[in-house]
Amino acid sequence: MYRFAPDTHMSGQITRGRKPDMPPHLDRASPLYLQIAHKLEQRIRDDIYPIGTLLPTEAELVSAFQVSRYTVRQAIDQLKRNGTVTARKGVGTMVNTKGNDWRTRFRGQSRHDLFDFSRDSELHFQTKTEVIARQEIAHEMGITTGRAFTYAAGLRYFKGEDLPFCWNEVYLDESVAEVLQGVDVLRKALFHMVESYTGERIASIHQELSPVQLTADLAGKLMLPTGSLALRMTRRYLSSRGRLLEYAIQTLPAERFSYRTVLSAGEPGT
Repeated sequence: MYRFAPDTHMSGQITRGRKPDMPPHLDRASPLYLQIAHKLEQRIRDDIYPIGTLLPTEAELVSAFQVSRYTVRQAIDQLKRNGTVTARKGVGTMVNTKGNDWRTRFRGQSRHDLFDFSRDSELHFQTKTEVIARQEIAHEMGITTGRAFTYAAGLRYFKGEDLPFCWNEVYLDESVAEVLQGVDVLRKALFHMVESYTGERIASIHQELSPVQLTADLAGKLMLPTGSLALRMTRRYLSSRGRLLEYAIQTLPAERFSYRTVLSAGEPGT
């Protein structure tokens, strides 16, 4: 089994990156391994672990981050999936790239990618209101008309950037609308906040993508010409009982967005 990922051949001596000097402050906003992966990516971007060097060993990372070996392995696997590092038997885990700029940092292949995206970005709400799902939007959501939702929308930015990445809209079922009370800037995965509130795991996330042209209103918000090309991405977050708890819409301008993925070739014939 192999992956379509950058293959870096280095000449000369391979040096190992410096060991982290202190454990990071971890929280419960996202899985531990994603937090570790995020910290390692930041250290790579800061040249603490330069391209062509090896990451610290598993044992060193376990000691530095004070987490289990399994968590460290999950974090390294995350970096492998996005092509930042590659592991070579008998050599170690080598840094291939500093990663991409904010235009290519979005990945939506799993709920874990959504955790990572939410951690790296901020959604600044410009509007919040109570709405009733009628006809067209109800059909789009896949629900019957008449259900009550909290509608919230605003611009999403990657942290440290002044240019908005996308226009983000959220419909939150009235049963869980309380999670957005008092939240003006969202810095966590909303569906994880819903899970924490209800004690119930989101069982499935249905994602759809379609090309659109920006309306005058959206173009103005995103500071682009009317009619600019964009990608409309919708997600339906369903509970274990099949109830729609969250419906999210992201409108991503083409010139600020590039979808990147790493494919596994799998076994022959699959």
